[in-house]
Amino acid sequence: MVNISIEEKQIGDFHPTYFVAEAGLNHNGNLKIAKQLIDEAFNCGADAIKFQTYKTTEFLTKNSEYLDFFKNVELSYEEFKELNDYSKNVGITFFSSPFDIKSAEFLVKLGIPCFKIASSDLTNYPLIQTVAKAKTPLIISTGLSTMEEVENAVNTCLHEGNNKIILLHCVANYPALPNEVNLSSIETMKKKFNFPVGFSDNGDSSLVDIVAVSMGANIIEKHFTLDKHFDGPDHSFSIEPKSLKILINQIRQIELMKGDGIKVPQKSEKQNRDIIRKSIYINKEISKGESLKEENISIKRPAISIQPEFFNEIIGRKVNKDFKIDEPINWQDLV
Repeated sequence: MVNISIEEKQIGDFHPTYFVAEAGLNHNGNLKIAKQLIDEAFNCGADAIKFQTYKTTEFLTKNSEYLDFFKNVELSYEEFKELNDYSKNVGITFFSSPFDIKSAEFLVKLGIPCFKIASSDLTNYPLIQTVAKAKTPLIISTGLSTMEEVENAVNTCLHEGNNKIILLHCVANYPALPNEVNLSSIETMKKKFNFPVGFSDNGDSSLVDIVAVSMGANIIEKHFTLDKHFDGPDHSFSIEPKSLKILINQIRQIELMKGDGIKVPQKSEKQNRDIIRKSIYINKEISKGESLKEENISIKRPAISIQPEFFNEIIGRKVNKDFKIDEPINWQDLV
């Protein structure tokens, strides 16, 4: 797998799960709330915080039923510059999903270290091309899509000379239902594309994220709010700070449990190895010169002598000393 680096943090197999707190529009158009989200995301241990950058009239028609909502929570480019600077001071990575080309161009000039393409723009090749040309890592959410559409989006990036791609499996339903998340798609896309793959969670359950990490998700993006009871479409299924901190801690524990995949005895096992394993002992008194037979040897704990794997090999060998019952047999005792 290709490993992708975002501000010196590696994303890929055998690296810590990269956690993105999806602030989205949960600032409700309020710069103060946006800064509080940044603070809380950092305090909870998130690697990054992500917002949505747009000019309402650039991505919605004037007849859209959502026009007023998006206009009311729209932050200015100047406010995004302030949030970017604020995040740097706090110590958390800041990036955003541009919803239109003008906003994408603004974010490129702002110099953010990563871009996110929302599921709604997976087939918006002009937008993807604009962002891909920046040659910075590009996270692509794949809700609503077929594998062919994902492949076309990936190829659009590659055509622009950008192979710093991270894919997010996603179900674009709000909230996404646990029985529809189809987390096996994470492994399917890993095998198909050889890029890091994660899960963008639009649901309320944290169990889904825990399972996703257990199944190999390299990155988790989860909607984040200060208060689930705030007005707005995303707050009700977003995670609050206290729960976010618990979830991230659980993910870090899962990473420890998964380990490095190399099958060797663990440090704690080594001290028990001889106590738990067995070796070969004499089970009848025998004299020097006698041969070892199945009836005069046995396998018992502890493992302080010849191992049971050599049982058949020592049958018929003669001993060079007298033995009492339960004495261990060592190689130097054999002729």
